Amino acid sequence: MELSNVVCTSCRQRKVKCDRHQPSCGFCKEIGTDCIYIHAQKKRGLRAGYVSSLEKRLERLEEEVQALKSSQHDLRLAQATSPSSHSNHDPALFVTSPGALSHHSDRSGIELDLLSLPQGTLIDLCKAWFERYHPWFPILHKLSVLGEVQSSEPLNNSLLLLVLKAIVSVTLPHWSLSSPLSQEERRKLSDNFREQIILQAISNLSLQSLQAVLIVTIIDYGAGKLSEFWNLVALCKRMGVQLGLRDLVANQGDNFNKVSTLPPRMLPVPTSLIEQEEKIRAYWMTEVLDSMSSLGAGWNLSLSRPENEAWFPCNETVWAFPENATAFSSFGDTEVSNAFSIYLNLVTHQLYQVHVFLQQSYDATSAVDRTQWQAQCINIDEYLNKWRDSELNTPILSLASADSTTILSAVTFNTAIIALYQRLALPPKGLGEVHGPWYHAIQRCLSACDEMSTIIRGIADADLENMSPHMIFCIFVAARFYIVHAKILSVEIPRSLDLLIYGLKTYGQRWYFAQRLVKVIYVAITEKQMPVGRSTLPVQFYDLQYSSLDIDHALSLWADEGSVAGG
Repeated sequence: MELSNVVCTSCRQRKVKCDRHQPSCGFCKEIGTDCIYIHAQKKRGLRAGYVSSLEKRLERLEEEVQALKSSQHDLRLAQATSPSSHSNHDPALFVTSPGALSHHSDRSGIELDLLSLPQGTLIDLCKAWFERYHPWFPILHKLSVLGEVQSSEPLNNSLLLLVLKAIVSVTLPHWSLSSPLSQEERRKLSDNFREQIILQAISNLSLQSLQAVLIVTIIDYGAGKLSEFWNLVALCKRMGVQLGLRDLVANQGDNFNKVSTLPPRMLPVPTSLIEQEEKIRAYWMTEVLDSMSSLGAGWNLSLSRPENEAWFPCNETVWAFPENATAFSSFGDTEVSNAFSIYLNLVTHQLYQVHVFLQQSYDATSAVDRTQWQAQCINIDEYLNKWRDSELNTPILSLASADSTTILSAVTFNTAIIALYQRLALPPKGLGEVHGPWYHAIQRCLSACDEMSTIIRGIADADLENMSPHMIFCIFVAARFYIVHAKILSVEIPRSLDLLIYGLKTYGQRWYFAQRLVKVIYVAITEKQMPVGRSTLPVQFYDLQYSSLDIDHALSLWADEGSVAGG
């Protein structure tokens, strides 16, 4: 008996099993109804050219959407560049669409997007830089920069084009409160500017290129992109070598274009005191970034040896003078100290001993090595404290009213003490029964943490948010020691940790790096009673043989994985 390929309509409607016998199934015979089989017609394929026509329609729709987006952006740009908007000098108003920026990566592109920026907006962004960043990053001459942007002369041929772009790149994401551009658009513009600056600096060596790259390192560090940050610092060091900045600082340029006891350099002598001072400051800022960003790690072997007779930056009061007034002041006079020079001296000279000490090999199982290291730690600590008593003699309780650079110096000093002692404070896993904790080191580290928390407590939130992002890691180093010390020795976490967390959260309003580290600290606090092996954090977080810099990459991956899982 022949069977049908489909069930009959009666069985389908009644939802009973059909035996598919033809011409009539068993169920239809039983109830005495007609058995009807309906065979579905074979579906026809798409007609020729149908897919192509759909693709063309999709392309037209995409073009229309893009045109609509462009018209909306043009409208916002028109609002930003209208005369009424200029009168407000809103630092939020901006320039060129990301699409337009992508078509201009050469010098003309840089001119075009800067020229599209309203003069009032550019002035306000520059003022924001000098108000909130310059106090702890004083590499530019304020009057020269503001004079350039306030001039009626076009910026087409200005030597400061790249520097101005760097200023906008740093300030735009954070100081554009009423911008017609969204936060994400401002961030993309900032990132786009950063890429242009780096490409331009690599292809066009100049003091201004070096200054621009130094400025954009702030973006990478604040974002917690330390690998990118160190790459830019390495670029800055190489540019400084080519520009002869160390020759200028260490030898006062005695070997520039003339025979001397030093290898001669075919380099131009600075044509003005302002240019000379900017070169000095660019050199020292590069050295500061290199030393400060690797404090506590023993792998930075490229640090420059201190120069005892080197030129330091001039006093900040003198640096505020116009060009024609600086001739009456003494540049390069080390007797005229200032907060920035003291900070440079601390980071590049005094802390050099800490870097060299941490670069030495150390056998944690050897009692002899341990004793020698303890003696060296104490000697370096005593040396640093003598320097502090003579140079950084501001009382801790008075630091709240001090300038941002003095506060940065005090916090950096305490970070150096923790970095100096932490490897010896708590012995590595398995050696606790042999050596035991070194309580002198523990006490020195805890004292440094306490002092740092006292400093943070006295700073107003608005002032703290405007300080150098390099303090973020300093605060984290202290917070980590508090937590690890409490976990390993099974003691209570000091209440002062709350002040450090609050400081990081305040920083986190502007810098993502701080947000990431706050997340790490909260998890570590939550897991205090949990064995290290069961912690969700990388186990190296609890091992003080590793510096906070050593474990940063692992913490970054941990935070990113947590974000993906949480999302």
